[in-house]
Amino acid sequence: MTSFVTIQKLSKIVGLDVSYIRKMIKNKVLTPHKIDGYKRIYIDINEFNSIVKPIDNNNDLISLDNFLV
Repeated sequence: MTSFVTIQKLSKIVGLDVSYIRKMIKNKVLTPHKIDGYKRIYIDINEFNSIVKPIDNNNDLISLDNFLV
């Protein structure tokens, strides 16, 4: 599986808006990659996954009994 995807495809995969991903590129959080001759910008999925982390790892504190599923 290739680890480079376009910004639009990454936004569909992770569920973020395209503008948020572009803001991450603008703030130099993500590194944009470009293939010679093509206008699209590609993002490395592995880099994105290493940057985005959960707020806390206290999943045991969440009780699903309090929510309607």
